[in-house]
Amino acid sequence: MKTYQQNGNHNFLIINQKTLKKVLVDNVVLLKGDVNYTTIYLRYGIQKVVPRSIKFFESFLETHGFLRVHRSFMINPNFVKTYNQEQDILVMINGQEANISRRRKHTIKSFVV
Repeated sequence: MKTYQQNGNHNFLIINQKTLKKVLVDNVVLLKGDVNYTTIYLRYGIQKVVPRSIKFFESFLETHGFLRVHRSFMINPNFVKTYNQEQDILVMINGQEANISRRRKHTIKSFVV
């Protein structure tokens, strides 16, 4: 992943075999990891699948306020729609659900509530 700053906006590049895609960090709703692949969910329903683990993005996105809520999910707290405390699930503005691990539940409550 390459990162760069342009006019105060933070972006990163998604590099696949034949394409380069510029993604504005502020448009990322959540990341969902599945072994060595990560699906990046953007505003307006756009999804990008990248052949990288979620750990690859973690250190960069944490500096932009993202939270790792589960080993498979990293969220942008600005896009949380609801928090289901009974099931420990965050519902994002795009309808995606992110599970919250027991270990990270207390940290999430302070950001969301």
